[in-house]
Amino acid sequence: MLFDKVVGIGGIGAGMLFLTDDNTTLGRSESRLVELSDAKDYCKLHIVFHYVAELLGNNASVYPIGFVGKDAHGNSLLEEINEAGMDSAYISSDLHLPTMLSIVLQYPDKETCNFTASNSACDKVTALYVKECMEQIGIDHFTIVAAIPEVQAESRIEMLRYGKEKGAFCCLSIPESEADVFKSSGIFDCCSLLAVNYSEALALCPCDGDEAETAKHLFADLQSYNPEIMLMVTCGEKGSLTIHKGNLEYVPPIPADVFVTTGAGDACLGGVIAGLAMGLPFQKGNNDTTFGETPLASALELGCLCAGMAIEKADSIAKHVGVSSIMERIRENGWKKESRFLAKESENRG
Repeated sequence: MLFDKVVGIGGIGAGMLFLTDDNTTLGRSESRLVELSDAKDYCKLHIVFHYVAELLGNNASVYPIGFVGKDAHGNSLLEEINEAGMDSAYISSDLHLPTMLSIVLQYPDKETCNFTASNSACDKVTALYVKECMEQIGIDHFTIVAAIPEVQAESRIEMLRYGKEKGAFCCLSIPESEADVFKSSGIFDCCSLLAVNYSEALALCPCDGDEAETAKHLFADLQSYNPEIMLMVTCGEKGSLTIHKGNLEYVPPIPADVFVTTGAGDACLGGVIAGLAMGLPFQKGNNDTTFGETPLASALELGCLCAGMAIEKADSIAKHVGVSSIMERIRENGWKKESRFLAKESENRG
C-alpha cells in the first residue's frame, strides 16, 4: 500500500433514471413521455468511493466528507455507505435541507444527461467544514484527497489547497459547467491528478483535434502549473487516455454488454484511486490495441475494469464489482497480469 487514507468531498444523494426511446436531444420547450427505470442512481462521491472502499477493504480508511438530509434517503444512503466499508463519521445530517436528488435521462445510444438539485444538504459542505474535517482526520503524505463534483467549487478548491499543504496526493474532477471557475482559480498547481471525460477536457481546453490531440493540448496547459501532474481522459466506448511526464498512453475499453452508462466514469475514477493507493503505476508503458493485449499493470486498467463491468448493470453503483469478480473476469478472458496487479493478498480483503 502506498496510501492508507482516502478522503473526499462531492455529491452524496439519491437518484432516478429515466429512459427515452428517442435519440433526439430533449428540446427547450419539449414534453416527452419517458420510462421510469427501477435502477438505483447515486451521486458522484458515493459512486467513486464505493469502488475505492470495495477494492481497498481493510487496507485503507476511506472517509467521505459531506451532508445528507435528515430524511429517508439520507438514512438509507448512510446505511449503504457503512455497509460498503466507508467511515461515515464526517457525513452530517441536516434538519432543514433535503438529501441531494439527481435525475438522469438516458437516450437509446446510451448517452445521458443529468440534473442534480443545487438546493440540497450538500450545499452545507462549505470550505470551513471541509477544512475542519480534514484537520480531525489528519492529512499527510500517505493520504489521497479527492475533490469530486456536486458540492461548491470553493470547497473543492480549499480541499486541494489544504491537501497540497499537508503533502497529500490530490485528485480533481471538473464538470463542463465549472471549467472557467477552476481555470481562473489557478488550483491546478495543487493537483496531482486531473480526471475528466472528453467533453470536460474540451471545455477546459478547446481544440479542433481528436481525443488524443485534445488531451495533449490540455496537458500542455496543465504542465505550466505542475510539471508532475497526471491527466486522465475517459472517452466512453473509445477507451481512455492518460498523460504523465509527456507520455500519452491509450487503454482500450473491456468487452462488455452495455446496459447503462450512468456512473461509468465515476467507477473508472474509483478504480484508479484504489489502484494508486495500492501502489500500482498510473501508466504501464504500452499502448495496447485491445484490452489485456499485454499484462495488466496500471491503475487506469483497474479503473477500466470497474467501468466496463459497471455498465453491464442497471444501478449506477454496480455492487457486484470487487476484487473477486474482477479476478474472475480476468481469468475468463485469459488476460495476463503483473504480480502486483490485485495481488493474491488483495483477494482476501474486507
